[in-house]
Amino acid sequence: MNCSTAIRRAGVWRPAEVDVSIRPGWFHHPAEDDRVRSVDNLVGLYFSSVGRNGKLLLNVPPTRDGLLHPTDVARLTGFRSALTSTLGSSRVSFVNRAGSTEMTLDLPRSMTIRVARLEENIARGQSVARYALSGATDGGWQVLARGTTIGYAKLDRFAPVTVRRVRFAIEDSVGTPQAIAIKLYA
Repeated sequence: MNCSTAIRRAGVWRPAEVDVSIRPGWFHHPAEDDRVRSVDNLVGLYFSSVGRNGKLLLNVPPTRDGLLHPTDVARLTGFRSALTSTLGSSRVSFVNRAGSTEMTLDLPRSMTIRVARLEENIARGQSVARYALSGATDGGWQVLARGTTIGYAKLDRFAPVTVRRVRFAIEDSVGTPQAIAIKLYA
């Protein structure tokens, strides 16, 4: 059974659980102190787990002394800083109406954006089966992101683009779409 079939049958939100370790294994080994995931790797992991409607469980094993290794702490600190700089504050936030399949937003001014966070109201399960996010550039409308599932959270990254208007369209849904919160980031 594929995911959309499960959604159509059950009408519930079923998040994936992504269990990974910051190190090659689940336990601390001094020989692996130089093999801790990089900040860029952790950010990519975040976008491919949380950004795809999953729950990230990141294992950070303590040393034999019961402490976190300084390398692990440094990577986690860098990871938090990178996420804060990317997603710390949205440039624009808006919500389409429940039942609405398309919405166009005129921005207060031209803005350069590169990340969109979509959030579906999951109180009644997931309903979006396919969507598109477009932006109006000097050359006309350009598709910025397409997807099939939103759920609790969907993060779409795209090449930085300067837009004056943004259009969100639900192209297919299971039942009546619920409200979708959309946040755009530089």
